Amino acid sequence: MAIATRPLTGGEIHWCRRLFGDAIDYGPVRVHAGSYFWFGLQRRHTAVAPDGQIWFDRADFSPDFAREHAWRLLWFVHEMTHVWQYQLGYPVKWRGALRIALPYAYELAPHKRLCDFNMEAQGDLLADYFALRFLLAPQAMRQRRYGNALALYDTVLQDFLRAPHARTNLPRSVFSRLCGGWRAT
Repeated sequence: MAIATRPLTGGEIHWCRRLFGDAIDYGPVRVHAGSYFWFGLQRRHTAVAPDGQIWFDRADFSPDFAREHAWRLLWFVHEMTHVWQYQLGYPVKWRGALRIALPYAYELAPHKRLCDFNMEAQGDLLADYFALRFLLAPQAMRQRRYGNALALYDTVLQDFLRAPHARTNLPRSVFSRLCGGWRAT
């Protein structure tokens, strides 16, 4: 069965620019309907973005995530976070392959910054912020306990919001420092 592939829609780019600005080169990004992995090994209802492209399970693919329910748009934003990470030089594919101790959950605190969270937690954190800041939809958040914490998100994300193109926003971890030297000098 052929894999359906499409570029980002104008609506998807519009929403992503609200969060990432010009830190993502949107032109080469493609959204695929089908498994990234050989022999269809991608689990149902999962999406992956290991190489700057997004691969949705065929059942979850959309012709335009900007026109979907909030939770589906937030899923798309989570995956676009991995595109952002990849384009800034983070080893998304290799870190994703070694998913040991890589939780999606996150704990916000005023002293933390985006770089203090792993790649999956960054995806959920940015999607939840997007739900609060742009969609005004706390009910769509993964971490609903932070539904009234927009000021705390603004504090945690202050470096990212000021400079989303800065590689210093990427996850800080021993693995990341060993795999590719993407850290800003």
